Amino acid sequence: MKYFCTLLTVFVLSSCSENFLDINPKGELFPQAFYSNEVELDIAATGLYARMERAYVYGWSLSYATGGRDKTSNFDNFEEVDVFATEGDNGEMSSYWDQSWTAINAANEIIYRYEDANASEEKKREVAGQAHFIRAYNYFMLVRMYNQLPLYTNSTEVSIDIELSGPEAIYSLIVDDLKTAEEFLPDNWDSDPKRAGVAWTSGAAKSLLAYVYLCMAGYPLNDASKYTLAAEKAKEVIDNEAKYGYGLMENIADLYSSELNWQNQACEEVVLAFFNDNNYGCVLCSVPAEYGGWEVFQADINFFESFPEGPRKDAIFISEFPFEDGVKHYTEISAGHPFYRQYWDGKIDWERPWDGMNWKNSRPQVAITHANNLLVYAEAQAMSGSPDASTYDAINRVRNRAGLPDLPEGLSKEAFRDSVVQERAWEFCGGYFCTDPWYDLVRLERVEESVGERHPDENQLVKTPTKEEYFAPYPVNDVNKNPNLHK
Repeated sequence: MKYFCTLLTVFVLSSCSENFLDINPKGELFPQAFYSNEVELDIAATGLYARMERAYVYGWSLSYATGGRDKTSNFDNFEEVDVFATEGDNGEMSSYWDQSWTAINAANEIIYRYEDANASEEKKREVAGQAHFIRAYNYFMLVRMYNQLPLYTNSTEVSIDIELSGPEAIYSLIVDDLKTAEEFLPDNWDSDPKRAGVAWTSGAAKSLLAYVYLCMAGYPLNDASKYTLAAEKAKEVIDNEAKYGYGLMENIADLYSSELNWQNQACEEVVLAFFNDNNYGCVLCSVPAEYGGWEVFQADINFFESFPEGPRKDAIFISEFPFEDGVKHYTEISAGHPFYRQYWDGKIDWERPWDGMNWKNSRPQVAITHANNLLVYAEAQAMSGSPDASTYDAINRVRNRAGLPDLPEGLSKEAFRDSVVQERAWEFCGGYFCTDPWYDLVRLERVEESVGERHPDENQLVKTPTKEEYFAPYPVNDVNKNPNLHK
């Protein structure tokens, strides 16, 4: 129920265009007759999971979050984001853009065709629910990266000069899709062994919707009324933890352990993640060169040094590196930075880490955890009224598990919000695609001030960020085809 997984190999993958502007507006992604029965609907839905596996290769979706406080990089495509000089030919961003549209195209086709299939209403609803969910997820990620997007719900609406829609229209579709998904998807898939434990559920749709509402309350929409909706939806999930199978792990290290998070499984804290089938999932992206790593991203020095001591810091970071001739501090290795180790377990021999590891990975790459539900509720409830016992309880569950004391009582709602946002930065640093701390900086309009918290040894800024740097440039290949993508 809790995360994405490739259920079987399907031919429909090769039918999706790698570039949404290359779709023939008069053609079809799949033969219309293909969506004719339950088996074919299942095959089409399975294709969505495989598409999402492809979208999370090499940390593509993390690339535009490198400008935040928690990460830095010496890898070209990530470094240009880190110094606020992102170009339209950035390969990481372009790859994620292409794969996201491929997933949207596949979801659109299912939504456009499923009602005419010779299938039970139950089957049609569960397949459509999965398509609505993944269309919403991809549009949500893209709108936060680009702000204005081509918006279409079937391939016949696509043209080489498709116009851009603003965030209001895009968020409206996202919300509608997630409302449909929470209605159509089951609470669990226990009656379907093929999907039990791996497929999207109503609880995942509700969790994502709560977070969507929270983001809508911030920049660029700044619709404060959405705080109430975010709090209500998050509370609906929190009040039904047993129903959806969600909870916090008592030991935060278990959240990252291969014993509990590997192949077709994830611990109860994981609400949404992406399965890699041992083909993708670049563990080496946050591994030092001395261990054979690619050093795509490292921990920001000041962020690490100011991070509260305790089990959370121990589970997430590595700053002392074992070698045959002894242990080296991060200042003694070539990168000169701590690294994020939370996804290394199961891939490295801790007795001989210098022997390196295979970059392929069967670990689910986590996008949303139940801790996000708790922190969304805490912030949204406080901002829609004032901090109360329930908001303190929500944030303190996360803090206590991290080894921190209860948050001081009597805070104003703004001070309470800032405490929650700081907690989110500590909890979701390093590798959470959907809830990366970068997006909190954008929605609260704090990107400009965040650069002042960098260590002087970090990459030197090419430009001081303004709101122009809040959103990514469109990939140059599509800009050259569609004049509407020129900024």
